Amino acid sequence: MEFKLISNRDGNNYRVNAVSVDGRHLSNGTFTLKTAHLNGAEVNAMLVGGIGTAPENRRFGLVRNILHEGDLFADSENCVISVLHPFSFAYYRKFGYERVSDTKIIEFPMSAINYFSRYEKLLNCTKDEIPLLDKVYNKFAEKRNLLFKREGNFGYRIGNNKTSTYLSFDQNGEPDGYITLNIENYFYVNKMVSVNLNVYEMAFLSENALNKLFGFMRMYEGQLESVKIHDAGMMPEVERKLRNYHHTKTTIIPDIMVRINDVEGVLNIVEYPVKKGEFTVKVYEPEGTNHCPLKTTGVWNVKYENKKAVVTKLSDDADYDLKADIPAFTQLIFGYECYGFETAKYICNTEFKNECEDFFRAFYNRPAGVFEHF
Repeated sequence: MEFKLISNRDGNNYRVNAVSVDGRHLSNGTFTLKTAHLNGAEVNAMLVGGIGTAPENRRFGLVRNILHEGDLFADSENCVISVLHPFSFAYYRKFGYERVSDTKIIEFPMSAINYFSRYEKLLNCTKDEIPLLDKVYNKFAEKRNLLFKREGNFGYRIGNNKTSTYLSFDQNGEPDGYITLNIENYFYVNKMVSVNLNVYEMAFLSENALNKLFGFMRMYEGQLESVKIHDAGMMPEVERKLRNYHHTKTTIIPDIMVRINDVEGVLNIVEYPVKKGEFTVKVYEPEGTNHCPLKTTGVWNVKYENKKAVVTKLSDDADYDLKADIPAFTQLIFGYECYGFETAKYICNTEFKNECEDFFRAFYNRPAGVFEHF
């Protein structure tokens, strides 16, 4: 099939359409620039969304060409990572992406949190509180992976039908947490029947702030019988607070994939431990990817101390501590389900010449995820 790509940029959004020679629309994709978090640092990220091809136009390489156009855009904007919600993990793995976080849904009866003290002193937010919500969220996101930086243009659910966002404050009057929730029930015969208290977002800056958010959930006792937290993957503290385990149902849905576009860029920007360490990695592109290998293939030595590192690219035949293709290296950098060598050595397409203690001290398992869908 003969086709051409037509691109259009609108601010941080870059849209690419594949059209036939006679002008018919065949396929499309949208690439959006964001600031994301990775190991204590803010990094340039490209979000991949809106990929779509009608069935009769598939298997002609349209998406491959659109994604390659996106790769060029990411390189031009110095995006060290690309992020997407996959329709198929196997499909996007061919382009160097790998799973780094999951959507975690937690459900429990309201009675399962009766050990939290009820707390009613939360502020029902208006647009005036958006700067305060951003302040809490961005501080919450600092030590977690992926969450995108917010700067006043995020659409918090404020005054949206039954959905509201409530803000909590510490003893000094500073915002320390928020919760976005929705009442789900229905009218049957002559009364409202309870379904869920749906919690869509939570952010908290202390244990006390999280306790207050749970205490506010209890204010719905008698009105709603159960709570459903829709995305808790980036906040394991929530599960640690839920002690009535038999009453809690957890659903894990494999979700976000990432690829590293610039190995040296990532190694240079992330925050390292205070304690001195050193490791050498060899990274390569999987066979068949069409990504430019200049920034993703090679051997790098990293020496770190006091949270900073000196990163040096070595010759391609230099010795190394660990070797991985880009999908595997992405999982290792994100610490996804990896608590050290004993777990990580089972990741496909990795080779360890030693236990790499200094690497795993720097890139340990961190909470990760995003609240947004894109």
